[in-house]
Formats: sequence, structure tokens, C-alpha cells
Amino acid sequence: MARPKAAEQPATVKMQNAFWKLLEEKPYDRITVSDVTRTSGLNRTAFYYHYTNIAELADDAIASIYQDAGLIAFITRLIRKPDDIDLHHEYSHFINVPQYQRSVHKVSLITGPHGSTGLTKQLQNFIVDIWMDLIGMDGQRLNPGQQLIIDFASNGILGVLSNANALFNTEGAQWIARTRLPETVSHLINSLPDITDDQPEPNAARTGVSNRSGHLEESEPAE
Repeated sequence: MARPKAAEQPATVKMQNAFWKLLEEKPYDRITVSDVTRTSGLNRTAFYYHYTNIAELADDAIASIYQDAGLIAFITRLIRKPDDIDLHHEYSHFINVPQYQRSVHKVSLITGPHGSTGLTKQLQNFIVDIWMDLIGMDGQRLNPGQQLIIDFASNGILGVLSNANALFNTEGAQWIARTRLPETVSHLINSLPDITDDQPEPNAARTGVSNRSGHLEESEPAE
């Protein structure tokens, strides 16, 4: 009796795997359809049956990271309860799961030297969307102060993720836990609802005093 064939990967999965392999080897903007077909073992007809261009393949490949429920749950847990968990234990457990190791490696490729501004922006939007869902806010309706916090926090996280391969290991987990970085990010994100438009502005420093008419008069220097 003939041995049954192992389940073959769908063409889209083969091309996505080829995309990640190629992104390890060369910059995103130098990856071609011919590269993908050669690496995946498929032909151009198969590529264009599923995708119009490399950008569509990239979107599909990156979407697989965003659909990782375990990765989202991990990010959610750290943002919601940063002070109530053992960070070293959480990170150590996370980095020892092969599925998460692969996701972290892919993230580092997106934010690394072979990525692109567009890919990095897509990842940034993904992170911000998770944060907005957690605190029940609309990312399209932030005031300037809230947007400033989001830009600061998300760009900082992208900087960390660009070095993900070096940080998401046993030693890196210890250092991340020591820096209290997750607590800092969590406190920033959870402060967003309190940054409202009707908050009183801080008193500006003055070099003079106002007279009864409301005009400033220069104060005399102290003797």
C-alpha cells in the first residue's frame, strides 16, 4: 500500500514563508516576484493567482503575526496588570515558546534594517490598536496631549522591538524586568483618559506682576 502523502502547505503559506526568508537576506524593497517564486518553488501564475504584488504578500504575511491570539494576550496582560505579575517569569515563559520566538523574529525583521517605513508603521498601528481597545478609546479621536503620549510610547516600543532578537532571550528577559519598562508603558497608556481638553493649564512663569488693569508691570529686582 502506498504511503499517504503528508499534508502539503497551501501556496499562500509557502509564499509567506518565502517572504520571511527573503526579508532575512535582503531589504524589503529589493524583494521581487521572481525571488518569491524561486524560494517557494511555485511559478508566477500561482503568485498572481493570490496576489497582485509583493505589498499584498507582505500584508498577508504580517497579518499572520497580528492574528496570533497568544501574542495579543501576552501584550494585553502586561499592559493591564504590570504591577501584579512576575515580569521575569512572564518573559521567560514567553521566550521559551517556539511559536512566540518565531513571531518575535518576524517582528524584528519588520523593524530591522531590511524592513520599511510602511511595514513599521503597520506594526505601530497594530500596537496602538491593542492599547486603544484595552482602555476603551478611539485612536482617531485623541487630543494633542493624548497623541503625544501615544507617539512617545509606540515609537519607544518599536525601538525595543527592532532589537527583539537580542532582548527576547533569558538574559534579555531579566534586563527588561529590571528596567520596569512594561510598567512605564502601562502607566503612560492608562493615563490617556485623564488627559482631557478641560484640564487647567499650568501657571506660566512671569517676570512681572499685573496691575489693576490687567497689564504686566516689570517687578523691581530684589536688593
